[in-house]
Amino acid sequence: MRHMKLAILVSALCSLAFIGAVSCAEMAANETELDEMELNEMELNETEMNRTTFIFIQEGTGGTFVKDESGNYTLTITGVVPYTIYFSDRPERVVGFAPMDKFLDGFCFGAIDPPNAAVMLREGENESDVVVAELTSPQFDETNSTLTYTAKVLDDYTFNSDWSHIISKADDAIPEAFGNVSIVIDDCPDSFVGCDKSWDEGCGRIKTGCCWHTWDFTCEACHNDEYYVNKCIEKYGEECSRTGDYCGAF
Repeated sequence: MRHMKLAILVSALCSLAFIGAVSCAEMAANETELDEMELNEMELNETEMNRTTFIFIQEGTGGTFVKDESGNYTLTITGVVPYTIYFSDRPERVVGFAPMDKFLDGFCFGAIDPPNAAVMLREGENESDVVVAELTSPQFDETNSTLTYTAKVLDDYTFNSDWSHIISKADDAIPEAFGNVSIVIDDCPDSFVGCDKSWDEGCGRIKTGCCWHTWDFTCEACHNDEYYVNKCIEKYGEECSRTGDYCGAF
């Protein structure tokens, strides 16, 4: 069934290549506050552990993978299709298309806990056709239909979504220039909810799972505001009942 699911997905992606120009958007990550405040974690509860997980697919007709001075890479995809496809793991059967600009605005590409992704070369050599990397700082050039990420190649990684048959082929590197490419991005990463006394005075943070919302194409905290208010009060006291930004802020 997994291979059948991948075949259906690839077929859908191929049809996307004939759709028009790419939208343009850029998402900025906020990491300063997390560095300055204590990160207080809670155990993810059963609801979050059993949530529906997704993968997200982007595709282009070519690209480059160039190492920079920091040891990371600049991943540039050319001829990008204008949508990101989302696909749920079993037992759910949810599939759809998110406009590229809305996806990049709604997903979590922050430097604190960036998503893992498999960069797959559809015309690469067998021994070097997949690399697993963390992706941050997505940028579009609408005029030239290019998508750029900062990529950090990973030796040790886990995926929240169930696509082990893809990442089992991962290598240490891919060619510096390549043809047709697909990017398989893992599910929404976990994040933190701020517990605050006021808008400018914080108490700390609690960890939360983030869930993909198909109706507005965003990664959002898996519970409602009341849940997090109660968790903040439980951990920090009544004076810390204000909650800050959720998944998209980090």
